[in-house]
Amino acid sequence: MCFKFCSSPKTFVPALFALMLSHSPGLVAEAPSPSQRIEATYDLIWNGFHVSTAETIAELGSDSYFLGVRIRTHGLLQLATKGSGDIEVSGQILPGGRVQPRQFSASGMWHGDAFSQKLSFAADGHVDSFESNRPDDWLQKNRRAPVPDALKAGPDPASLFVALLQAPLNFGDTGTAINIRTFDGDSVVDWQMGCAETPVMIKPSSHSSLSGQALECDVGTTLVAGAKLDDDSDKVVRVKRGPGGVKRPVKASDIAEAKTRVWLMAVDGGTRLMPVRAEVPSENGTVDLYLSKLALSDSSGGTGSR
Repeated sequence: MCFKFCSSPKTFVPALFALMLSHSPGLVAEAPSPSQRIEATYDLIWNGFHVSTAETIAELGSDSYFLGVRIRTHGLLQLATKGSGDIEVSGQILPGGRVQPRQFSASGMWHGDAFSQKLSFAADGHVDSFESNRPDDWLQKNRRAPVPDALKAGPDPASLFVALLQAPLNFGDTGTAINIRTFDGDSVVDWQMGCAETPVMIKPSSHSSLSGQALECDVGTTLVAGAKLDDDSDKVVRVKRGPGGVKRPVKASDIAEAKTRVWLMAVDGGTRLMPVRAEVPSENGTVDLYLSKLALSDSSGGTGSR
């Protein structure tokens, strides 16, 4: 689901949360609650304007999970696109916090056109069925090379948010790059993340009251399969003014190669690790993401919020 501020292969907001921690050595912490509901709201800010909100609900059991994401545009972006989207994914939590999706669905509206996509996964993690309904003009602009059947396997990018919540990171054990591969129905992407060894302090801002120690991480992507057939990497998407006022063109390839910066903070007594802020490159400049609301509840009825 790529809104105007996205750039391939960073295809939709939950992919910002794909931080791959469950597959890295050295991830040690107290075990999370066996059953928990986590509600988090993320605001996207562009040039000082609140352009979109992603409301997420994660329900985590001892061996299963559900993640729902509701995305809504605001202000001028809403007037221009009337964009909205909903994502739901469910699956199994494996030993070590790894995730294996069973069902994935996305639907919404963009410029008056409806879109939807559904994926189901077999017990071995490979795609069992795939359905997609997109506008004809979108299909024409986004024609992609076929993905080999052997690469059509989960997890999907949204499920990586759940993997992150299942495997908190010890602040003293970082520095090793983390890699994981995802499939979203259209393309296969390798995600890479590296975090600084020393935490930084996050201060409250007008967009989020959260503060405290956080890890600063860089997230990059490499497209493995499903490349666009119409190569637009040389397309100039905007002009950037550099030092001394010198202007230079920014190409689509520049955006695709740029890394996202993410700040991760331990919450819930250190048993969960959440993305709290991010800086995301887009065709229209950097989009800032803030965790503005967070509420946690467990099976015993206890709650907490920040």
